[in-house]
Amino acid sequence: MKMLNKIIGGSSIAIVAAVAFSASTTQAQLVDGSFENPFQSLTAAITLATVNEGWDVNFGGATASQSSAYAEDGSYSLLTYNAIGNNWNPVGTYQVVSGISVGSQYTLSVYAMAPTALTGNYGTPIDVQLQFFNSSLVNITTTETGWSTLGALGSWKQYSVTATAPAGAVYAAPYLMFMDNGQTAQDNVYFDNATLTVVPEPSTLALLSLGLAVPFYFIRRRKS
Repeated sequence: MKMLNKIIGGSSIAIVAAVAFSASTTQAQLVDGSFENPFQSLTAAITLATVNEGWDVNFGGATASQSSAYAEDGSYSLLTYNAIGNNWNPVGTYQVVSGISVGSQYTLSVYAMAPTALTGNYGTPIDVQLQFFNSSLVNITTTETGWSTLGALGSWKQYSVTATAPAGAVYAAPYLMFMDNGQTAQDNVYFDNATLTVVPEPSTLALLSLGLAVPFYFIRRRKS
């Protein structure tokens, strides 16, 4: 009975740690990170009334749409396109989500791909940003990958950025952007499989490891 109680006790630690770990990775979730729902941009920039309602393309104009031509995850992706004459004008999408915890680290990750060579002359056309807003949707901080290269033609490349939610942060906003210059035809870039996750604190990981190890220790000790 004592042995059983020890095993149950260890299992309880594991369950508590697992619940804590799960809670830390489920807050501030993106809406439709794989663009599986019909993509409809909001009619204006995101406001407090439209937080957690999904993607908007207001900042770059109506230059993005859902596409079934290519997909890294699921059946659809987001097509962003730069037409002739749209030089140095970023296009793409963003959304604003709630559930931010000040002091927590968040990682924004997304995949991008160009199926054919871009006709422009800008060699680093992709930028991924993670912004934190206060309760009035005023930007506090911005962390970005910086304008980056695409992967091989037709190959998805992952872009990730990690930032800590600063004091006053209430909302987070991922920005997925594509920019070109001097294009001689419409250039297309696809985004897919975007995620926003909390980086688990070391103490949570340590508790989870301890909880999982305790039952196996007593079982092994009993057998020996």
